[in-house]
Amino acid sequence: MGVLSRVRSMFGSGKSAAPAIPDDHECLHGTLMGRWERPADMGDDSKATAFICSACNESFSPQEATEVRRRAVERLRL
Repeated sequence: MGVLSRVRSMFGSGKSAAPAIPDDHECLHGTLMGRWERPADMGDDSKATAFICSACNESFSPQEATEVRRRAVERLRL
């Protein structure tokens, strides 16, 4: 048995899985990253065509992202 084989047997197959979100918990969509059609529009949220949650990769339209952010503010106030 070679050194690499021993290391793999000690630490698993070496494949790392992306962290999974438990099914019984809803993603809070805490970090939404904008997507723009044109590079010149980057950074201006009013010109974004979509927003992607960095935790679950769900995509939101600009109107949906506004609602998601509003709900996040409400959660923080509680």
